[in-house]
Amino acid sequence: MADETSQQPTEQKAEKEPGTLKKVLLIGVPAFLVQLVLVYFLTARFLVPLSLQNAAAISPAHATQTHATSPDVAEETAAEPQEEFVFVIKDLIINPAGTNGQRYLLTTIGFNLSSEEARKEMEKKEMAVRDALNSILTSKTMEDLIDVSKRELLRQEIFQRGKELVKSGKLTSVYFSKYIIQ
Repeated sequence: MADETSQQPTEQKAEKEPGTLKKVLLIGVPAFLVQLVLVYFLTARFLVPLSLQNAAAISPAHATQTHATSPDVAEETAAEPQEEFVFVIKDLIINPAGTNGQRYLLTTIGFNLSSEEARKEMEKKEMAVRDALNSILTSKTMEDLIDVSKRELLRQEIFQRGKELVKSGKLTSVYFSKYIIQ
């Protein structure tokens, strides 16, 4: 009889465990997935835009290594730090030359300007800036766009064309904050 009573609680525990497992699967897993989706959207909504803003405001010492700079502005940058005014063209999609629309370049380009007036001028001329970027980038082949050694030449070409568009200040540098080839 003692054996029967000791086996009975063990059988009841075994019966309770599958029910507990079902509850975890039915409630716990969906709750976890909801939390996961919530964290993803919060990160995409708040943290990623903040990191993009921080990337646009690169320090002048680091910026001289990563973007095209005119020689006269490079001397000013080395002498004293200056405030940066950045105008950004976001998510520009380009079909490179010779791809027949089968490949594309997705890029975000930032223009560092010497004054707030120059930044506002670029905002007013956004369509002309987009057109200039479109002309430059669509004239390049996939080989030109993929080759990292040619990226500095591309940056210089964009810098020269952008310099022509700014009348109320100086274009000091060009940034690629996104450069995706598909």
